[in-house]
Amino acid sequence: MKSRSLLVAAILTLGITAVGGQTPVAPRFGDHVFETTLEFSYAGKSDIAEGTRPLGQIETQQTRISAVRTIAINPQSAWIVGGAWQQFAFSPAAGAPLPDRLSALCLKFGYNHQLDARWTLRTEIDPGLYSDFHDIGGGDFNAPLGLRVVYGASRELQWFVGVNVDLRSSHPVIGGPGLRWQFAPEWSLLLMVPAPRVEFAVNKELTLFAGLNLRGGTFRVADDFGRRHGRSALDRQNLSYRELSAGAGMRWNVNPGLALNVGAGWMFDRRFEFDDRNLLLNGDGAPLLQLTLTGRF
Repeated sequence: MKSRSLLVAAILTLGITAVGGQTPVAPRFGDHVFETTLEFSYAGKSDIAEGTRPLGQIETQQTRISAVRTIAINPQSAWIVGGAWQQFAFSPAAGAPLPDRLSALCLKFGYNHQLDARWTLRTEIDPGLYSDFHDIGGGDFNAPLGLRVVYGASRELQWFVGVNVDLRSSHPVIGGPGLRWQFAPEWSLLLMVPAPRVEFAVNKELTLFAGLNLRGGTFRVADDFGRRHGRSALDRQNLSYRELSAGAGMRWNVNPGLALNVGAGWMFDRRFEFDDRNLLLNGDGAPLLQLTLTGRF
């Protein structure tokens, strides 16, 4: 279990992420002013346990929808506005102290500024409800925020460093360096959370990729969640969910404004953590399928 924790921490420090999406490596004020994403993934059944105590099996379905518009202020600056909805649906065994679903419904506000020809600054905040949605109150509100600085060394190489802050998370401050490096005409290396990967461009329409994927978030459970599961100490607690997978797939550019990603792999870390109650539930590995449709207009 300790080795799993170290592996997750190492992946987290490669970069930053927030529920709802990944920061671009550079501003594109004149390219695409509106971007929508529809994502669905399924992780098959696997055993879950509290320490050495088995709690049955669990499976996960994840759905995410986001819409973000970039509003140019001038050639160097732009506002970013939009919204996102994400849901993790589970099928926990009756004896497991886990919710049926965890959801995030948030707005997205950000600011992108090109400091000079090589340096770019981006800030972002996602205020909204992060909850199991069994009852809604002030405790369900949260506003994770992020900051990223990008240095474009060349068209082929961009470096960045950033930090993401979510004070309710079991990892409240996450930060680190990352890069995008096109080291050959067809090959690119992207060390960017939530999906560090290597890509091979077969042609303009088709790209193959392999790498890791990190998903999750921190959510407030219901006022009576613990009592419904025979553990009153879990009422109104923050629950951090994380899943880490490895896999491969393809991206098909259907047309200049529409792309379809199809991937498959293995989820080797699925965990639920009530940090304030020192309670960690760990799931075994499971097969994973993912579909993502992205439109840019």
